[in-house]
Amino acid sequence: MIRKIAIFMLLTISIAGCGRPTNDNPKSIYVSITPLKMLVEEITCGDFNVEVLVPEGASPETYDPTARQLTAVNDAEMLFSTGLITFEQNLVSRLADNKRVVNLSQGIELLKGSCTHNHCSHQHGIDPHIWTSPRALYIMTSTMRNSIVELYPDSVKYNEAAEQLLKRIADIDAECSQKIASSDVKSFMIYHPAYTYYARDYNIQQVAIEQDGKEPSPRRLATLVEQAHDANIRNIMIQPQYNIDKVSPLAKECGAEVVVTDPLAADILAEIRRVTEIICNNNAE
Repeated sequence: MIRKIAIFMLLTISIAGCGRPTNDNPKSIYVSITPLKMLVEEITCGDFNVEVLVPEGASPETYDPTARQLTAVNDAEMLFSTGLITFEQNLVSRLADNKRVVNLSQGIELLKGSCTHNHCSHQHGIDPHIWTSPRALYIMTSTMRNSIVELYPDSVKYNEAAEQLLKRIADIDAECSQKIASSDVKSFMIYHPAYTYYARDYNIQQVAIEQDGKEPSPRRLATLVEQAHDANIRNIMIQPQYNIDKVSPLAKECGAEVVVTDPLAADILAEIRRVTEIICNNNAE
């Protein structure tokens, strides 16, 4: 009996030492977009309710958080954001206390984007899609880990879980780099330029059909067809937030297949690996 009591006490102390919220009243952490949710959940071992501001099917480009969300974020433990999307910046300015808002773009060499509509940063048109590159994602995850461990310094398991996640991201980075290098593919075509950082990090050209938020002119369409033929492009990517008809005629002209890829996927790591496979198969005969 005494042995059972001792084991129970050790387990109780172990759980308390992790700084875990009680199951009856779990605390909340907010993220701005869906791809960030999985990262936080893995680092925190499922100890928190992780809520996404932009609901499924909605676009971060045009989203405006509700008054209820604003209240909830004020009460949350933390808010993780890219810091580059207009609605994130507007939200932070409306919070009563923004000390626990973590800008995940810190430490990343930012790139200017060609887009001019609402999802672009106010910072001179910075491309916000940092989470679609494993190398940028590694930095973002490190920033997440540091912020979470700082808030819960006694929770050793959070740091350990973050290290495992960082290793997985590093492995995916190495895998993507090796596959692209061995494929000898030089470019890929996509409707909306969501993989600018990915293209930069793997020294490959992203050919965006949409430019400055506008559809291509007939002259540009002719140039795109020529580029596709020259690069032997067999896949043209488009995000599910856009109508596939925007690229179907061009794909037909190029003899290419339209492939839907989602930079807002819940499992962004799996999606990055999938995108890499699509890009590497671009010049397959």
